[in-house]
Amino acid sequence: MLTLPNLLTLSRILTVPLLVALLWPAEMGARWTTGYTLAFALYCLMGITDYFDGYLARAQGTVSKLGVFLDPIADKIMVGAVILMLAATRDIAGLHIIAAMIILLREIAVSGLREFLAGLQVSVPVSRLAKWKTTFQLIALGA
Repeated sequence: MLTLPNLLTLSRILTVPLLVALLWPAEMGARWTTGYTLAFALYCLMGITDYFDGYLARAQGTVSKLGVFLDPIADKIMVGAVILMLAATRDIAGLHIIAAMIILLREIAVSGLREFLAGLQVSVPVSRLAKWKTTFQLIALGA
């Protein structure tokens, strides 16, 4: 359980509150100079750990059920928190809210489907396309 890949995944989940604090609307005045810069750096680090946790697990042969379970959850928590904070600070507004809502609804639907199928003993492995989607999504939200 306490393998490096699992620790990297857990670190992403535990770092989300700090990311939210850096994006918090109360920081409106100094947001661009400190809050957003630090949030962007932290977000980039979190994205890099997303890549390395999977890479290390496969390279070391330490892929675990916990890691397979937690990695998509960590991604969804991170993406959801960023979208909600960008909406709260009105960095995402107007019609762009529809795109944000579609992203969140898709993430919830996929999680629900995976949970349902797990109860039926059906495994749904993550495809290469899904990995590219996550990469693009993380880069786009960071930008």
